[in-house]
Amino acid sequence: MIDTAQAAKITVEQGKKHVRDQLDRIARQKELIVEFQRDNHAALLIEARQRLETMKQMLCQMEADLAAAQERLAQASVDQKSLEAVERHTPM
Repeated sequence: MIDTAQAAKITVEQGKKHVRDQLDRIARQKELIVEFQRDNHAALLIEARQRLETMKQMLCQMEADLAAAQERLAQASVDQKSLEAVERHTPM
């Protein structure tokens, strides 16, 4: 069975992956924008820029979610260590 600290760690790792993936998508979108500018695709350029802004907003939310998950992990780790210390020092 998975404990709270382990679950929080998994969430943090997933959050980090989501942020990395979103950064990659943003980089690719920027490349598309450069291509559309170079090739004079005005309509595509407008849409691509709008999508880039949406991607950036999503990245901000992902980073906030990751920060919250990291805080939960820190709290769960402290709680788990405290629990283990109490269990070690409690007579049976």
